[in-house]
Amino acid sequence: MNEANAYRALSSKPRLEILRLLYRKSQSVEEIAKSLKLQPITIRHHLQSLEEAGFIEKNEQRAGVVGRPKVYYTIAKKPRIVGFPRRRYLTLSNFLINTLKFTFGTKKAQDFLKKVGIEMGENIIKKLELEHNIKEWSPKAYEEFFIKQYLKESGAEPEIVEVSDKKIVYRLHNCLFFEMALKMPEMICDALHENFHEGASGAMGEKVKISRTTCMAHGDSYCEHACEWRT
Repeated sequence: MNEANAYRALSSKPRLEILRLLYRKSQSVEEIAKSLKLQPITIRHHLQSLEEAGFIEKNEQRAGVVGRPKVYYTIAKKPRIVGFPRRRYLTLSNFLINTLKFTFGTKKAQDFLKKVGIEMGENIIKKLELEHNIKEWSPKAYEEFFIKQYLKESGAEPEIVEVSDKKIVYRLHNCLFFEMALKMPEMICDALHENFHEGASGAMGEKVKISRTTCMAHGDSYCEHACEWRT
């Protein structure tokens, strides 16, 4: 991989916006241009840079038996990881979890990760409460501080799909632990991540419940969650 090309591709704000759009769904040049209010020729230039850097892929789809196929762009199935200086945190994390399973067995390893997930969720909520002086969580506060701030800044690429005075439904288009989750969904998704939301909802109060409805590592296109305020 040419890291100079990768860094150059990520240095442009329009290219970052294109990546955010493509995390949600495959799109054509015309669709991207309309969303970003840019000329198609400009979009093609940015797409070429992202494709050469290995961040996106293109595929052709034919609507009928005649006519030219339409080209759609999507996030690469195995996006390149750019890093300087080099780090091996993913390797270490995989090794630690596999060691837990080998030493204590799958069930005890899952129980341990559940406790870690709960503590992580509780800590995030308490941190947000202190930073923003949140006295009571509501769908509006959850949307503003947990989804639009914490999840977006974490790189989860959130999308809000439903909001009411008692419920908010949102999708995550980028799994932060995707490579590990694909290898061991029972550890990352069903133990760590599931209980992260258990800890977060518990810290927000007994009336709040966060549930997962879809999961990327289990074959879905995105991870979808619903946060509900029960009476």
